[in-house]
Amino acid sequence: MEEIIVFDFDKTLTNYDTTFKFYLFCSRNNPRKYIFCYLFFFIKIASKLKIISVKKEKELGLKFFCSSDEQKFLEQCYQFSKTIKLNSLYDNEFKAIDQRHYKIIIASASFQYYLEWLFPNITVIGALVEINKKGKIVGIKQHPYSVEKANLLQSNNIIKINKFYTDSFTDLPTSKISDITFLVENGKIVKSF
Repeated sequence: MEEIIVFDFDKTLTNYDTTFKFYLFCSRNNPRKYIFCYLFFFIKIASKLKIISVKKEKELGLKFFCSSDEQKFLEQCYQFSKTIKLNSLYDNEFKAIDQRHYKIIIASASFQYYLEWLFPNITVIGALVEINKKGKIVGIKQHPYSVEKANLLQSNNIIKINKFYTDSFTDLPTSKISDITFLVENGKIVKSF
């Protein structure tokens, strides 16, 4: 039976949060982006204090920074994917895995669209936008954060994981279905449990 290895993405295979960098990338030519950054700072605090959900934070980020047009958004995802810098965990662990013997999955609350450009031959479970009949983005329809990440893996018939790499204890529900979890910081494994 094929072993399953799951990687979180932000701060696991990168040393930073790609979602906010994506917002900045999308709004790089918008003179109002500085006002949006200021407002988003308070949205981020509200999310950390659990006044609003992380999903709502992401929806507000989309509204402030990104195009609501589906095709423009997808093009921004493609262009942004070219700017992402992967870290030493990617170089030392991820690339060393023989994909003929292991199934690798990227499970992240980052947008699935730009992750799929980075990992075209890997299963990616990420955040997906909700699009209306006019081709406009109206919200987030899938947000693999905390419990939802574990639920989405299980709904994709991933009931048991052999190895799980993450940077965050919010991924504890996913670590519960893994034989071993590696906690990552700055591209290095700092703890396993």
